[in-house]
Amino acid sequence: MRALGLFALAFPLLSQPSLAELPVKTEPLADCAALLASIPDVRTKEDTSIEDIDGGCRATNLSFAETEYVHFRVDEVTLLSPDLLDRFPSGKLFVAAELTVKGLRAVPQTGSPLQDYIISLTSTDIDFHLAYKTDPAELTGDVDFELSAGKLGRLALSARLSDVDPGNVEMADVTDFTATIDHLGASLEDSGLFASFFAPPILGVLPPDEDPRPTIAATQETVIATLSEVPEPMLSPQSLAALSALIRAFPKPEGRWTVSIDSETGLSLDLLRSGGPAALAAVAEGIRITATGALALP
Repeated sequence: MRALGLFALAFPLLSQPSLAELPVKTEPLADCAALLASIPDVRTKEDTSIEDIDGGCRATNLSFAETEYVHFRVDEVTLLSPDLLDRFPSGKLFVAAELTVKGLRAVPQTGSPLQDYIISLTSTDIDFHLAYKTDPAELTGDVDFELSAGKLGRLALSARLSDVDPGNVEMADVTDFTATIDHLGASLEDSGLFASFFAPPILGVLPPDEDPRPTIAATQETVIATLSEVPEPMLSPQSLAALSALIRAFPKPEGRWTVSIDSETGLSLDLLRSGGPAALAAVAEGIRITATGALALP
């Protein structure tokens, strides 16, 4: 749940899922205080400050309730986007946006002050930055995301897109967004980040009354065997070795890793959504996968 909660503040601000339930308004918002007030579940506190800044809004000391038992608090959030106060109420996807969140952390609500305090001792502050921009004339776009958890490590993701036209995409239909992915990149500097935030929700789908390790090991070898069949122009032996080491290290891939996927023809989001064998085969044409990395030394 913690991994999902990392984006608790990003989604209300950028993709606005909760706003889909509200009537769409065409009038521009008066200021950044009105913007925050329009987002359900985001709560201000006595020490909250809200600023109208050049290009967007900044707020400090906000909270967000994911569930009755888990709340999140953030030290500072900044959202920048062209014509933010005009476009936000319209329910349309932003043409460009930049979201920076500092000091995001879980605040347990167990009902026991002692348990809340004990849990807070192991809570880690998260900083993340999400930025994307599109060029309506060229129908291109770039996306960058970075998450940092101090000593636990850092994750960065990037994408280069074509055939992008977000101009009339409704927030409620953002999953229907169409584009072609020309480049995907990821880098992981892990000292416990993945095991702390991303492994738990993945492992949570396994049967709760069984030892997960045999299933994990079998799945790892199945995935590696599948990758081993990828032809060398698409995946070099060196990249296969790095990917194999990364997969076998799950759920604790502590070390430095990079993975990039480049496509000559582009990866169509529509084809990827269809998920059929023929569609996936078409998507795979012209792909080159590059990976580097190794486990950290003890």
